[in-house]
Amino acid sequence: MPSADALVLRTVDFSESSLVVTLYTRQFGKIEALAKGGRRLKGPFESSLDILAQNSVAFIQKRSDVLDLLTESKLIRRFRVRSSNLSGTLGSCYVAELVNSFTEPGEPMPALYDLTVKVLHQLEGGALVMRTLTRYEGRLLHLLGHFPSLNACTECGVIIPRKPEKHILFSTLDGGVICSACRTGTPNHRQTVAVFSETLDTWEALMSPLDRSEQWKQLPMSRQTLEEIRRLANRYICSLLGWKPRLHDWWNVIAKNDRER
Repeated sequence: MPSADALVLRTVDFSESSLVVTLYTRQFGKIEALAKGGRRLKGPFESSLDILAQNSVAFIQKRSDVLDLLTESKLIRRFRVRSSNLSGTLGSCYVAELVNSFTEPGEPMPALYDLTVKVLHQLEGGALVMRTLTRYEGRLLHLLGHFPSLNACTECGVIIPRKPEKHILFSTLDGGVICSACRTGTPNHRQTVAVFSETLDTWEALMSPLDRSEQWKQLPMSRQTLEEIRRLANRYICSLLGWKPRLHDWWNVIAKNDRER
């Protein structure tokens, strides 16, 4: 019987006493399982199946078209953001939504599991939410092979110079910047966004998978720049997924309440 470390991403009521749970495990990737008795307060899972709880689980694997059966779940910890930190609470929910949206069952990626646990610790500790989530998005996209091209044109490969107060075209459909020559006549003009060079500089610095210094936490930026980054990142995420994550409707609330605790 397989066992794994797992984060609870989603739960859906299945019956009066049972749940269908979506877990992201370090060893097996995402799994969807039936937790019989999971809704009972004094059931076999000891109230361990809260969203974003970190558990040690055991389960019986079924066929690909049948739910696995969760047999054991022991709580390791709950990530608890302070009740006064609304932006942190919403940000944690966004992390769960991103992992669930971008992953398929049965594709283990330990680095993504570890990254997600790390960012939940940061949000729990009161980190600035908007920049922390933007950083997390970049690392997630890099691990999954969707990191945008921010310097070379996605069509012809030419390096696009960045000049202060100048716009650069970003194609959400092609996954990166596009030069003015390749922009002419492209049928995907509605998927192209004009972005200030400074905005791309800051977005790249926030997301860079090569930066292990943690300097992104103190990166100076105006609220206007951060809002522009969020608009661009949101459009790119939606283009990749083919739909808008539910938590995108809450970005204004996150921004309004975002401050270091």
